Amino acid sequence: MSPMVEGLFQPLFPTSFLPLHPPPSSSSSPLHVPPPLKPKTPNNGFISRCYKRVCSQSLQLEAAQYSGLSSASISESYFPLPDWTRLIQFSIESKDLLLAQAIHGSLVKSSCEDAVFVDNNLVNVYSKFSKMADAQRVFDGMRVRNTVTWTTLMKGYLKNGDFESVFHIGREMYNLGEKFNEHTCSVVLQACKSPEDDIYGEQVHAFIIKNGLEDNVVVATSLVSMYSRSCQLGNAEKVFNGITVKDVQCINYMILEYGKAGLGHKAFQVFVELLNAGFKPNDYTFTNAISARDSSVGLYEGKQLHGLAVKYGYMGETPLGNALITMYGQHGMVKEAERMFVEMNERSLISWSAILSVFVKNGYAKKALNLFLDILENGVYVDSGCLCIILDGCSECNNLESGIQIHGLATKLGYASDVNIGTALIDLYAKWGCFRSARVVFDRLPSKTIASFNAILVGYLNSNFENEDSMVFFNNLRFNGVRPDSVTFSRLLSLYADQACLVGGKSLHAYTIKMGVEAESAVGNAMITMYAKCGSIQDAYKIFSTISHDCVTWNAIISAYSLHGEGNKAILLFEHMKEEGFPPDEITILAVLQACNYSGLWENGISLFNEMETKYGIKPVIEHFACTVDLLGRAGKLSKAMDFIRKSPFVDSPLLWRTLVNACKLCGDLEIGTSASKKLLDLAPNDASSYILVSNMYAEGGMMEEAAKVRTAMNDLKLIKETGSSWIEVDNEVHFFIASDRDHPESREIYANLDLLRDEINSGLIAHSCSDNLICKDQECCD
Repeated sequence: MSPMVEGLFQPLFPTSFLPLHPPPSSSSSPLHVPPPLKPKTPNNGFISRCYKRVCSQSLQLEAAQYSGLSSASISESYFPLPDWTRLIQFSIESKDLLLAQAIHGSLVKSSCEDAVFVDNNLVNVYSKFSKMADAQRVFDGMRVRNTVTWTTLMKGYLKNGDFESVFHIGREMYNLGEKFNEHTCSVVLQACKSPEDDIYGEQVHAFIIKNGLEDNVVVATSLVSMYSRSCQLGNAEKVFNGITVKDVQCINYMILEYGKAGLGHKAFQVFVELLNAGFKPNDYTFTNAISARDSSVGLYEGKQLHGLAVKYGYMGETPLGNALITMYGQHGMVKEAERMFVEMNERSLISWSAILSVFVKNGYAKKALNLFLDILENGVYVDSGCLCIILDGCSECNNLESGIQIHGLATKLGYASDVNIGTALIDLYAKWGCFRSARVVFDRLPSKTIASFNAILVGYLNSNFENEDSMVFFNNLRFNGVRPDSVTFSRLLSLYADQACLVGGKSLHAYTIKMGVEAESAVGNAMITMYAKCGSIQDAYKIFSTISHDCVTWNAIISAYSLHGEGNKAILLFEHMKEEGFPPDEITILAVLQACNYSGLWENGISLFNEMETKYGIKPVIEHFACTVDLLGRAGKLSKAMDFIRKSPFVDSPLLWRTLVNACKLCGDLEIGTSASKKLLDLAPNDASSYILVSNMYAEGGMMEEAAKVRTAMNDLKLIKETGSSWIEVDNEVHFFIASDRDHPESREIYANLDLLRDEINSGLIAHSCSDNLICKDQECCD
């Protein structure tokens, strides 16, 4: 025997755990059995009818009546031993523990319990009712045990989640020389739930091979499941491919595991092989195949599976309907998903959650909220998963009020400490700037996950808290054993980028290297943006040159050069992006338009805007129109900018007119500026920033009376503009300030230097310069 097989279960089952009792002696403590129910004395005709109904597994009412007379009114002659097992089985199916206990009591009194197959059924019935102490006592009291006895007890512990007991009983069974059958091996394999159990699963696999059970479909299916759970899909594949005769259940397992691993193309391939081999798929086959995740298996394959499911007549199955709802939703086919939901014969909570998720993820969050109200009005029970989905919907449609109400509902239903709901609430409050509410929810969570930590980071990004606060918070979480992931680092880097904190950003960069995540796309892209916003375009390009590229990476580096006013380099990077096979998206186009704007390349920008739909198939959104208006305005083409706005689909957007007014202020064109200002104030009568912009335009143009009128109108409406703020990092310290701030202890020196700098600029000693050198494809942008 090999060392692996010789040591089967040896490290797994400590001998001190759960000792098995020997057959009881006269001195053993008696088995506790509940007393039989008080007997009734009906006539023999009734007994006969009741016996027949119970033995045919019929009416539960008569079964309950029977249970009252089983111990005294009927002798063993009326009930052959096989019929006792049928009665026990009936108690399981009727979920009647009292009936099972009454039958047990009758067996003890009639001395029928010594029959091994009857005792096996008693072990089974107590296991089904999660009464494992009673099941163990029946097992310990048995004088004769067989393989079924051991396997039944192990199944009971497995069902009740006591995996250590499964291993212990398997160890005892092996040591006593009891024979393992395919079901015994299957139970032990199913108990291997954690990565620490991998070695035990492999030992059982060796035992299976030694005993020639590897081709048994029950055993093989359990092996496939065990290896898949331990992320050893290669071994699962080997086991599956080695099965000589497969059945539908085994194939379903393999499809399921491929789907979980994101290998939808392989799941679909197994499904096709199943059809070619002449197997008839069942509803679980379709459900697993449709649920498989893989970008290479798209809508076409999903529709094929849907059509076959209709052909085989499985569309009445609720799990299949749920899978189809999710599949259509993932491909943006909301109407198809909704049609599937409406046509379902029966809906489970999963069905409602699936359609809610489809609405939320496809931009129909308000529709999801209305449907959720219908769910509550119809009395459908909602769980934590359903509440998480609808909270995400509140975030998507900016409905804080509904989110607060759902927070109250979650608390009422007892989900206040649920970590997933807590994370969704943190995300909602953080996005709305309610940082303190988000922090209260976070602090009250009994256990923190990396997802909840990442959600609270959004609060730091949207609030005025300094980066020191976020880093102290980050370090506390790290010391408490929460391991940061790529999302954590990308959000922290974004925080440093927004605060232009280069020293902190570099420290975090070093930590990403230590954690081995610096090459991950999300982290690399965030580092490019951080270095660019902190003024280090050279470091941004170094990061770009060392990581793998995707569309987001290209957008980040193009935006970086755009931010630094190097329009020509941004345009050349845009060309390189297309040459490498990355089609631009709307963010790419916006970044290039901004680069053209900051660099005065207005003709290039207009040309790109005109090509958006015709060449790239991208429909311009309001940000593209606003950038183009600014592009024309800064180039002094104010009349063209005015015509451009009037012809755009966003002619009534205050953003476009505000952009034009600002351009008129810069160019000193009060004629067009006055016309644009009237339009702006008509569209945004309650926006303080618009009044201030118009007033400043008039003031800089020398029209002080008009400027005063605008200020007066603003004051009459009691509009107040939020004070602007900024910050700068000097000697590893961040200094926060607002406009005309005199609170800084060195404010005199600061303003003196500002005056000196202004004088030097006005005298022409400092001139803006921008390198027009193009990027050579074979040479780095920044050396």
